[in-house]
Amino acid sequence: MNKRLFKNQIIGFIFVCILGTLGHFVFKWSGKNPIVGLFFSVNESPWEHLKLLFFPFLAFSFYTAYKFKQDKFNIFFANCVSVYLGMWSILSYFYTFTSASGKPSEFINISSFFIGVLITFVISYFLINNSIGKGLPNSFGLIVLILTSAVFFLFTFKPPYIPLFLDPQSMTYSF
Repeated sequence: MNKRLFKNQIIGFIFVCILGTLGHFVFKWSGKNPIVGLFFSVNESPWEHLKLLFFPFLAFSFYTAYKFKQDKFNIFFANCVSVYLGMWSILSYFYTFTSASGKPSEFINISSFFIGVLITFVISYFLINNSIGKGLPNSFGLIVLILTSAVFFLFTFKPPYIPLFLDPQSMTYSF
């Protein structure tokens, strides 16, 4: 076990939980600034809630890559894989329990976020600690993370008209 990396991941978990939770409100606090909306949830759709994990985790990934640059870890590959699995787990948990209960629940909504963050950091630690994805895969991971950011930006303003992007409160697809 790499204790330095483990401690970093614990700090990251706390950072993402706090920033992701606050991120739920930042767009409204900003007066609905469209630039802020690129990085923070602009409505209550499941898609927009994925930003609450993705962007704080991306910021922490860059911090981790800088902090561990001498260790030549596979930070971007590991974090690309782990954030996708974390986002998938958020959606899976949310849709499974919402379908089972027949109605949306704030508890399910909130707990899906924290479970997704936990899964993201556990997988990230395992992949980084075991140096899976060094070299070219690490560069590929960085490219995929950047492209994912671009997709979030695009879908903030031009979301597809499918349920994943529908705000169940306002019944709209954008802000």
